[in-house]
Amino acid sequence: MAATPQTQPTHTPPHLLRVGVDRIDGDITSNRILPFHPDLSVWERVNSELSDFENEHHRFWWRQHTGKALAVLLQNAAYSQDLQYRDLKFFAQVVAPALGVSQGIAGSKDLQWPSFMTDDGTPLELSWDWGTKNSSPTIRYSIEPISVQAGTTQDLLNLEAGPLFKKKLTRAIPEARLEWYDHFEPFFNVHKDHQSHLLEDRTDHNTSVFYAFDLSPREVTAKVYFFPKIRGNLCNQPSLEVLSQAIQTAPYATQERLDAWNMFYDFATEAANKNLEHEMLAIDLIDPFESRIKVYFRCRETTFNSVINMMTLGHKIETPELNQGLRDLATLWTCLFGVDDLDQPLSGVDHRTAGILYNVEFKLGDKRPVAKIYLPVRHYASSDAEIIRSLDGFFRCKQRHSYMPAYIRAMSTLL
Repeated sequence: MAATPQTQPTHTPPHLLRVGVDRIDGDITSNRILPFHPDLSVWERVNSELSDFENEHHRFWWRQHTGKALAVLLQNAAYSQDLQYRDLKFFAQVVAPALGVSQGIAGSKDLQWPSFMTDDGTPLELSWDWGTKNSSPTIRYSIEPISVQAGTTQDLLNLEAGPLFKKKLTRAIPEARLEWYDHFEPFFNVHKDHQSHLLEDRTDHNTSVFYAFDLSPREVTAKVYFFPKIRGNLCNQPSLEVLSQAIQTAPYATQERLDAWNMFYDFATEAANKNLEHEMLAIDLIDPFESRIKVYFRCRETTFNSVINMMTLGHKIETPELNQGLRDLATLWTCLFGVDDLDQPLSGVDHRTAGILYNVEFKLGDKRPVAKIYLPVRHYASSDAEIIRSLDGFFRCKQRHSYMPAYIRAMSTLL
């Protein structure tokens, strides 16, 4: 399962809570400037080695904002000093320069390019992944690369940042595999020659790519997220059909290796599911036969019975592990939202990210996909403090409380 508290004042609830069968992640974002933390010795070491910054925004993201937040999480998740150094150096040199303009700089106005990454437009989410059973937590984060000129006449559709970031990333992670990136990137990002058409879409985001990084003890691994909306608008196709074409034409994706995708496609095309909103596709930058394909979709229904229907693909997937996971999820759902009746919807929210976000993931050759859920606690929970209290109670009940004090300590620093 997965959890996502945001670093915002306690009267503003966190953004998302992501739940699978047996793992919980916490995603944290904020435009708040963090005070200096006296225990961040590894951060200070990396900072002393940075001889130059690309611009004042690069300096801001590293020194005053996310660089320090990342250091707090790594320290509290018990990363060794060597791993903290590796991950902070990577963030400072590769990621921070690619986050665009920040409102935290004195004199900055409204964001020129609000990111679809978060509801407040911040182009980054930090995540505390609780893992499974009694494993130690893993820190992760997702970003949207943004140029300093994005949203201006010099780079109206933020087309400069993606290619530059990909070049820098592949230099930093030379073992990254790009076969699927080289297929999906041009397939989805056909908008490069159709900027005038896209500018007419003022009602939704124009984000075209996200990156995400898992900071495991062994290595930093990268994922890329693509959006079908742009190609769908240009080609007058539903997003689901765009996704299907992209997957079926990917290298090595023969029909006999796509049983899992076909199961989800059949579910998504049923009449009862015609209103599902298909948001994006993600891949790991590893061997395509080991990479997961992850398809994200949104359902505006917010009853728990709807959750069960989505997670089981209309009861087509039934396993003891999934059934136990759903029972655990019902417990967490009740704690977070104060809802006892599974037929009772959550409170009505009129927002682009309202409802429930899900993903299904699978590898080539899998017979069925695995579903995960993102609980938008920002919209439906009462406060950051209540979310943390609910997680604390949940983990105590499941006897997985050993890292909760460290998580609370990190959140107390960041919130």
